[in-house]
Amino acid sequence: MTSPLERIESHPQEAKRLIGIRYEDFISLVMLAEQRHIEKQAEIEKNKIRLIAPGGGRSAEMTVKQGICLCLVYLRQKPTFEILGLLFSVSRSKANKTFNYWVEILP
Repeated sequence: MTSPLERIESHPQEAKRLIGIRYEDFISLVMLAEQRHIEKQAEIEKNKIRLIAPGGGRSAEMTVKQGICLCLVYLRQKPTFEILGLLFSVSRSKANKTFNYWVEILP
């Protein structure tokens, strides 16, 4: 099964139908949200008590672009988080956490 992000990247003209915005607007949104994400992570790091050195630990399951696409697909289509997880190859709870994280960051 092709993920919505792969479909949008291979067929940019379908972005409006799948996520509700044009592909060019999606790319602009990703760049804006990535800046906000970096700022939010820097704020978290400032207040964090470290047990593991920076850069250690588990890597993220999803890229910024995938997280934003997941959020936009949910807002446009309103699938259950179970279906959203299947579309993006993550668990239901990871889909829920990802949506809630990115919906706060998106302008």
